[in-house]
This record gives sequence, structure tokens and C-alpha cells, in this order.
Amino acid sequence: MGRPKGSPNKPKQTGNMLYTVQLEKQIDGQAVTKKNQLYDVVNWGAKNNYPLLLLDLYAQSPTHHAAVDFAVNAIVGDGVDYEAMKVDGSQIMPNYYQTWEDIIRSLSLDYILYGSYALQIIKNKDGKTFSFYHTPLEKVRWTQYDEDGQITHYKISADWTSPTQNPPVDVPAFDMQDASKLEKGQPYLLVYRKYTPTMTYYTSPIYTAAIKAIQSEIEYLNYDLKNITNGFVPSGMLVLNEVENDQERETIIRNIQNMFVGSENANSLMVSFRRNQEETAPEFVPFNVDAKADRYEAANNRTISRILAGHQIPSPMLIGMPDSTNSGFSSDADKIETAFQLYMKLVGNNNRMAIVKTINTLLNMNGVDVEIILKPLKFNDFSDGGNVTTNTNATDKNQDVSTDNIEEKREGDDNKE
Repeated sequence: MGRPKGSPNKPKQTGNMLYTVQLEKQIDGQAVTKKNQLYDVVNWGAKNNYPLLLLDLYAQSPTHHAAVDFAVNAIVGDGVDYEAMKVDGSQIMPNYYQTWEDIIRSLSLDYILYGSYALQIIKNKDGKTFSFYHTPLEKVRWTQYDEDGQITHYKISADWTSPTQNPPVDVPAFDMQDASKLEKGQPYLLVYRKYTPTMTYYTSPIYTAAIKAIQSEIEYLNYDLKNITNGFVPSGMLVLNEVENDQERETIIRNIQNMFVGSENANSLMVSFRRNQEETAPEFVPFNVDAKADRYEAANNRTISRILAGHQIPSPMLIGMPDSTNSGFSSDADKIETAFQLYMKLVGNNNRMAIVKTINTLLNMNGVDVEIILKPLKFNDFSDGGNVTTNTNATDKNQDVSTDNIEEKREGDDNKE
């Protein structure tokens, strides 16, 4: 029996049959964001793990790691200058166990790694002062904007890769609250977000354009490791005589591996015995790697330069690497100092202000009518008194601090009893 004929009275489809699908603009190297209806957050990355990917780059790339640490040190400098501020550091501590140097360093590291940072703010039991805690940004996720285009709360989880074992905690956004009406002991989250034109919710770090270069350096390291741990294997091919059975073949392979695999067996001598005069001796066919080695070295040098460019670091000497370029300076000390001053003018001062403005606001909340002063680094003076105290808090009074988030509630704070 044939297929039944469709109804001759079926209405014809009319009008435009094209449909528009709205897709979020995605820039290569930046995190994909999408709504997570299960936990009422916006995923940071396709699998909600983009911060962990950035942390992995920081952990594995030596050049990138050094560049991040340098950027953090450029912000923190030689610490808070309480003497110049004319205050007692022990009396204006952010919480009962940390100093402002601890908080500033943690905020700076998050800001360089992610382009954002988060602080937990809790009103103390006196109802007048506040305690401040750094919240690791990788634990924070944004909720969706409300009808007014505001984020009213955030979600915090100890591990977003397994939220079922680490249930997210809902924390109100600090900037949506009246400070005088905050509940004592209730955590509120403040998040400083650097403007990123292609990101609706999250931010991108300054080195985004160098992420591929960072990944390349990691692969070069893996290449070196393979060459060391498998020293014999990549260098050539060994052609042996015919083997009678699998057991004998496995024994020969195992013996060769024991002789040559591993850096401790590099450049060792291989000895072979023939069982009779007619037997063909084993043949070793080396691979020609000279040209590859040259290309590898040149590519690795380009990768390092690209990583430094991504961080806008003008000289590798600032992160402890040699610089063989002839730039006309009378000494390396002058070259380093000039490179550092250039970095501070282009990047460092802006990074420092992103931290200092928020700290000044927090001090003001606790009735401290003084602005934070950080001692700057000096690269041409290694004596104990080499760092000169400089007021680095020239806050733009016309620019408000961007506040958006806060962290999970901490147990044991004596101010919350």
C-alpha cells in the first residue's frame, strides 16, 4: 500500500519563511556567557569554569606568571605608608585578622587575573563600622540584570564545577543597599568591574589578546618535557632484526626503554650483539631536528614577546628576564627604571587607582577621613631606604567607585557576635 496523499485542502504557507536567531557576540579568547536557569546565574564560560582556565594559564606559563606577579607588585608597591597617612595601622584594620596590605594584594591579583575583584562587607555589632573581606572572584557568579538593568544579588559557591556538592549562597549586592539600613552580621558583596565593551556581565583581563601566546608557551614547555622524559624516542628510529616471538620482542623493547628513556640516560651508548656473521646489525635512523630546533627557539622568543606585549610590559627585565637589545642606556639600572616608569604611566597607575579608589571608599565608611597612600617601587635603589613615600591616591573626585558584589558569610568573626 502506497503512502497516503496529503490533504488537498491543506493551507499554503505564506509570508516570509526566514527566522532570525539572536546570538550573543563572542570574541575569540573571551568567555562564553549564557543563562543557567538551574542556579539562577549567568555562566562564566561555556562550562561555567572560565576563571579556572585563567588560573591554569597563570599556574603553567612562567612568563605569564611572572608578568602577573609584577603587575600585582606594581600596584602594592612597598606597602601602605601609615606614617604618611598619620594613622595607626592596627586601628584601621579591615577585619580582625588581616591588614590592608593583605587585602590590597588579594584584590590586585584578582584584578590582574580577571579584570574584576570582589569584597565582602559586613556591618559590625556596634552598628556603625564595617568589616571587609576579600572574596576570590572565581567563586562569584553574576545573576541576571533586573528590569532596571541592575544586578541585585550574586551567587557564591566554593566550587562551581560541582555546585551540587557546594550549594551556591545568595548574597545581596552592596551597591543596591542603603548603608545605614544594612543588617548587622549580614554579608553584602561589592564587585569592582572594569568596563569590557564585548562583555555584558563579566570582564576580561588586560592580557586577553595574549592568551594564545600563553597557551603556546605552555605547549613549548610540554614539548621540552617530552624531549627530556622520552629522550631517546624523538631522536630517531631503531630498526632491529627480525624477532621470533612476541615475548622476545617485548623483552627487547623493555630493555631499550630502560637504557634510554629518561633524562638520566641521555647521550648514553647503545651496544648491540649479532648472533652470527650473516645476521644484519640493528640500524639506527636519526631524525634531522636541527632546522626544527631553530624554528622552535625563534617561535618561543616571539611567544615571550607577545605575552609581555599583552601585559603592556615594555621590557623583559621587569620580570627578571634578560634583555639583550642595545637601546643606548648607560646601564641596565637606567634601562629598568625607564621601563618601569613607562609601564606605570601606561598601565600601572590605572591599575593602582582601580584598587585605591575602592579602599578610600571603605575607609570613609568606617569614619577614617584619610586616603590610602602606597609606597612606590624603585628599581634603581636596592637599599633599605630606597623606596620613596609618595601619595598615590590622587582619586578623581568626579568618578564614582563601581560597586557590584560581595562574598560568602564567614563564621567566627567576633564582630558579628
